[in-house]
Amino acid sequence: MNRLIALAMLLFVGTMAAQTPRLPQNAASARDFAPNGWHVYFADKGDLNKDGISDLAFILQSDNSEGKRILGIAFGKKGGGYRLQVQNAGFLSFDEDLTDCFVDMSIKKGTLHFNFLLPFSPAFDDKDSFIFRFQNGRFELIGWQREHIDNVKNKVREATSVNFSTKTIIAEDRTKKSETRKKVFSYGRLKSFDEVTPGEFQMSYDDL
Repeated sequence: MNRLIALAMLLFVGTMAAQTPRLPQNAASARDFAPNGWHVYFADKGDLNKDGISDLAFILQSDNSEGKRILGIAFGKKGGGYRLQVQNAGFLSFDEDLTDCFVDMSIKKGTLHFNFLLPFSPAFDDKDSFIFRFQNGRFELIGWQREHIDNVKNKVREATSVNFSTKTIIAEDRTKKSETRKKVFSYGRLKSFDEVTPGEFQMSYDDL
C-alpha cells in the first residue's frame, strides 16, 4: 500500500481516538451500545472467551461521517445481555478522502476475523486478513495474511501468511510454479487492536 496513504491513515486514527464517545458498559444488543448519532454498521455473534455463552462483536458508524467507526466487543452474560470488553476507535476508522478498505468481520472457532482490500495500484490490490484471539486477558493478533492480487488476470500472484502463535511465516510466489518458502522467526509480545493499523501493518519474509 502507498506509504503516504498509510501515513494518512495513522494520523486519522489518532485523531479519531480522541473524538469518539464512551460506550455503555452493559447493553442488551449492539443497537443498545450505540450512542446518539451512531448506528450499527456490522455485527456478528459467537463464543470468544470460551465460556459457552455467545459474545458480540460489532462496528458502530457515525451518522455524520462514514469514516468514523467504533469497534466494540462485548461478552455475553449468563442472565442475558452483554458486558463491554473492548472499545476501539482506530482499527476500523478511515479518512473519507481515502478508500474504505474494510470488507467484513466474522467470528469463527472462537477467533475474530477481519478482511480488508487495500488499493496497491490500478492493476493490483492487496487483500489483508487479521485474526485475533482472546488470551492473556486481551485480544491478541495471532494470524495475518496478505494476498497480492493481479486485477487484470484476476489471480493471486504472491501470498504471505503469518502464524504468531507458532511464530511461522510462509511466503508463496505463484508466478514461479507455486514456489513456497517457510521459516520460524522470533517475535516479542503479541499485538492488540491499538497496535495494528490495516494498510500500515505488514511483515516481509526476507526481513525476518
